[in-house]
Amino acid sequence: MTINLEKIYFEYRVEGGKARAILEQQDWYCRIADFDPKTGDALPQGVSSVLERISDYALQKNETVIQDRLWRIVDHCRHSIERLFHALNESPRREHALLPVHAVRELDANSFIKLSNRPGRTVREKLAGKPYMQAVRRFQSVDLPENRLLKSFVWRLAKLLEMRLDSIGHEDEILPKIHSWLCSGEAQAIGNWDNLPPNNTLLSHRDYRRVWDGWRWLQTLDDDIARDCAQFDARAKTMDLWTRYAQLWSAGKNLFSEMLLTFDYETFKILPWFSRLPLVHISRQNISRLNQRCVITDPVCVDFTALRPCYASSADQVARSLPDTFLWQQWRRDAESVDLELFHSDAIWLHPQSITISMSDLLFSKDNISENFDRAARAFTNRLRNIFRSETLYWVVPDFLNDFELETIRRNLNACFANVEPLPRSVAAIFARADPARIKGEGYAIVVVDTIGSKVCAIKLQAKFDEDLKKRLPITRGFYWERCPPVIISNTDEGKTEPHGYDIPTVDAQKQWHDASQSTKSVHIDSAVLKRDPRVGNFAFCINLTESPVRGGIYLHALQQQAGDIPLWCDQISELSIKVRKEGIYQRLHLVSRGTMVKPVRGKPVSIPVGEYFTLPAGKPYYLVPLSIGSDADDLGFAARLNSPAFPLKNDVPCKLNLTFEYGADDPYKLVFTPQDKSFPPVHATWQRTEDIIITDAPAPEYPPPKTWKELENFPKDGGSENNNLLMWVLREIAHLKRDLDSLTKPRATGRISHEWGTDRNGKYFTFALCYSAHEPVFIHQNSFARGLTCTDFVVGDEISFVLEEQGDGRYLGLKVARYEPCTNQDIFDEAEEREIIHSIRRKLYFPIIQVWRDGRSISDPECPQNFSTKMKNNCEYFFTLLSKDTTPDKVKSEIGFLLCCMHKDIRQESFQWIFEQINHGNIREKRTVGFALGNVSEPWQQVLLSQLVANPTTDVLRVFSYAIWHEQSFVEKFSLAELQDILSSLSIMMKNIQCCPPRKHDKDKRTERNWTRSTVESLELLLGLLRTRVSSNPEIQMLLQPHQKITKEFAKQVERVTDIVLDSNILLFSHLQLNIQQPDGDLTPDLLYALRLSLCGDNGADAIHISGVSDNNFD
Repeated sequence: MTINLEKIYFEYRVEGGKARAILEQQDWYCRIADFDPKTGDALPQGVSSVLERISDYALQKNETVIQDRLWRIVDHCRHSIERLFHALNESPRREHALLPVHAVRELDANSFIKLSNRPGRTVREKLAGKPYMQAVRRFQSVDLPENRLLKSFVWRLAKLLEMRLDSIGHEDEILPKIHSWLCSGEAQAIGNWDNLPPNNTLLSHRDYRRVWDGWRWLQTLDDDIARDCAQFDARAKTMDLWTRYAQLWSAGKNLFSEMLLTFDYETFKILPWFSRLPLVHISRQNISRLNQRCVITDPVCVDFTALRPCYASSADQVARSLPDTFLWQQWRRDAESVDLELFHSDAIWLHPQSITISMSDLLFSKDNISENFDRAARAFTNRLRNIFRSETLYWVVPDFLNDFELETIRRNLNACFANVEPLPRSVAAIFARADPARIKGEGYAIVVVDTIGSKVCAIKLQAKFDEDLKKRLPITRGFYWERCPPVIISNTDEGKTEPHGYDIPTVDAQKQWHDASQSTKSVHIDSAVLKRDPRVGNFAFCINLTESPVRGGIYLHALQQQAGDIPLWCDQISELSIKVRKEGIYQRLHLVSRGTMVKPVRGKPVSIPVGEYFTLPAGKPYYLVPLSIGSDADDLGFAARLNSPAFPLKNDVPCKLNLTFEYGADDPYKLVFTPQDKSFPPVHATWQRTEDIIITDAPAPEYPPPKTWKELENFPKDGGSENNNLLMWVLREIAHLKRDLDSLTKPRATGRISHEWGTDRNGKYFTFALCYSAHEPVFIHQNSFARGLTCTDFVVGDEISFVLEEQGDGRYLGLKVARYEPCTNQDIFDEAEEREIIHSIRRKLYFPIIQVWRDGRSISDPECPQNFSTKMKNNCEYFFTLLSKDTTPDKVKSEIGFLLCCMHKDIRQESFQWIFEQINHGNIREKRTVGFALGNVSEPWQQVLLSQLVANPTTDVLRVFSYAIWHEQSFVEKFSLAELQDILSSLSIMMKNIQCCPPRKHDKDKRTERNWTRSTVESLELLLGLLRTRVSSNPEIQMLLQPHQKITKEFAKQVERVTDIVLDSNILLFSHLQLNIQQPDGDLTPDLLYALRLSLCGDNGADAIHISGVSDNNFD
């Protein structure tokens, strides 16, 4: 037997039974579901809302209207039908009609043909007998396809509603309206619907689209009812399941984790978004399910730092907490997302596919201007508007937040309330706790200590006197409060300043339940400690905030009502500045100077004078000017963006800056750039976060290409087109060093001058001496005397001592000639000779040896020339012999040890043992030597050395790494992620400790400046080398120093600070890195600092920075 709507209604009227049960199922589902007014689909809901509706449904009386399928169709189309009845679509039409002559407006060819067929010679004669003629008539017609569908739809709908009235006894209020419209002339002029395909109007028009949807549903109404009957048992099980859940919920003994439920009206399904069943947990205490409807009609002061906002109204000035939990989630699945409000939830499910935002996140989150935060703020403020019906609302703000960080919540509050005023927590605390009678006079100071999350800040407020205020509001004694900028006392977790956790049970991603987090206890700061802090100074007494100061906020409102237009407090807004290039140096341009005071008056912008001009450089399509805040010029995280049709400019244009501040406005700061030459209209700056763009592939400094052994034999000379053979250079200079050292360490011979002094062809004096150790007379030249002696000091017969050296032709030469002393037979090695040897090593051997053994090269490499390898093995043995000799001076040994360490893996164990001793003692004197000894960290002893260094990354260790990282390309790859994090943390501290160069101890003191420059450059070069981690194969290491990371921004700030120090000190910053950089004209920033500035910020200009080599000519 066919089951349709008519049969269901008939059985419902006659006997009830199954027909009544089917209608009750439809009614149950429609009452717990929300339908999209546009599409008619059932919308997702939170489980708490659904369970509450099911519980309420069981308590409803039976006389309510049954919401079946026909009701859903009417409900979806009701308002559209009513609107269309009053404003049908019309279309212009054209037809021929016989019209009176005075009504004719348009004629066409047919009109003249008809007129010509009438008797008469002229038009007057033709119209004389009958003043009518056939003309064109234009009119607006409603006989359109969409109106034909409307007429057919409401006609059929009326029949079904009449049947519903007869069967159930319910008359829908739209039924008389349909009857009335169908009898109208407008409806009579509409033709019949021909079941045509829908046109664009039916598919896109707001109202006709709903009529089309209703028409489609009417076509399948009987089939849908038949399917409902066939699925009766399955639908009954669904009802029973969710009714049991609703009973558990209403009993108040179980916690239900908030989750998203999806509805499918056609299949009668209710399914959780991710989980199959709701997550339920036994509650430790009974939960009241009475919905606490809170409505406040008086002005209020609200604190949003808690999950349940605290408020105080002007009615009783008592602090209370709202019962609602101000949480918002966005659930994602594939490309679909749904927003969920959790105002009455038992617990929150922190699912990995959901985004959770609390009211306090709008204050503290670093990403609080994104679209999700804006949607959450809109939901929160709409909820607040339903609770607080007064147009006046004060909201207390943590003092350490600035106006830029509050943009989202401030804008949404301003949209919902006409009179909204942000109030610093310290000001509210003053009016809650301070007694005007105790104020001793102007300048009387109170400090408020506020703890929120992990951040503790102190705010100083000073009393100021106003005679007018004293007359108008005697209770104040004429004193108002001036708030000073906040001082951060401690911040134990710099990555997060908002309170940790949620004051509500949570369910983690593994569906494990967790209790509500306890609120952070306020930190008590001793007044004596604060007074010793120079940023705070002296004060009368301290207020440690332990509770929300909303009572003080609403008390301030009451006083302000009496004071009228005289403010009871004022604010010293924080310093704001930007960087400008002036005379080739980047300097701070203050937008807001220290001590700028504004009065908190809504709707009255205050002009803040900016004394300097800002030059817009030519050629840029837009300008992004980062802002700094405070006296330390901390990065604010916001930038002023300038866009104009006049950009890019052809020439640099100086602009005057006009800055205004309006308390509590959507955009408190308004900055206008006005060109001095008026070449284009003034440009209004817009504020945007500098973190909006996250760069994950920022450019990394390139390492100079390693040389091959062949290239070392043809090494280009500096500043010329000729080449050097570095291998021959090394061998030659080591041979010279051998000769010089041998002449100093050989035993001295004695002799007696046997000839008078003669002159050679160059005019130099020479003579001969007889010596028992030589078979021939020994040639003595005037250049062969020891330091301080000349030929005039000796005559024939004088006994002398000298170093005897046999020439290749069998002749003998006397070197280091001196008077004979009893100690002649001992070795002589004076300080002057020692200095000369050291100078010779540094000038002649440093460069070639460092270059040859750079990039992990070794004489054991297969590509190394065999002749060079053999000779260098002998030379290394010679160096080892020198180190073992007691007669070799310590300073010379140090230089020889440096040369050996440059050869890293080609040296013996005894050559590097002293390095481990220095590390164990915690004092590395030769940082460069240890850095070069590390080489490519391929030998076991090198790996042990690196592990010991990394274990304790002191300043000395970091200076070692600054040499090693530019001596071997793969050195940066030897560190793990944890080791790199420790190194970066230590390097950050090291750079923070860079201060101005100490003054010279005396006029000839060059060492102080040289040591300061070296230590400063080492930290900067290490930082530039560590930026090569951006091309690491490890994704985590690759992201370590990307521009958006906090540590990178901290380094960028330190680089700017060091730049200011260097430019102010006028000290030449020498770097061993040979940088090829194209700096802007007139920019005096040192190349190394300029390269770091671009690289740290991920600037596109960093790609144009090339490091062609590392200079080893000068280390001092």
